[in-house]
Amino acid sequence: MIRKIFDHWMVRRLQQILEDVCQRRDHLTIWLHPDIKKALYVHWETGEGFKRHRLKSRANRTLVRSSKYTSGLVTFMKTKARLVSNLFHFVIKFI
Repeated sequence: MIRKIFDHWMVRRLQQILEDVCQRRDHLTIWLHPDIKKALYVHWETGEGFKRHRLKSRANRTLVRSSKYTSGLVTFMKTKARLVSNLFHFVIKFI
C-alpha cells in the first residue's frame, strides 16, 4: 500500500517537473543540465505525437464549453458520473 502511494505521488511529481521544463520555467529547473534541457526541447518541438497532442489539448481548452474540459482522457460526463457515484457511496456508508 505504501509503495502504491509512493508511486502515485512520484508519477505526479515527475509530470510536474516535466511540465515546468516544457513551459520553460527556468527558475524551477535550474538543477537540470542545459544539454538535457535542449534535447528535451528539440524532442518536444519535432515529435509529431507531441505536436498533435499539444494542439488537440489547446483546441479543447479553447472550446466554448471549456469549463467542462477536465484536461485528461476522461470526458466531463464520465468524471461527473464517477463523482456522483462516489458521493452516493460515501453518503450510504455514513447513514
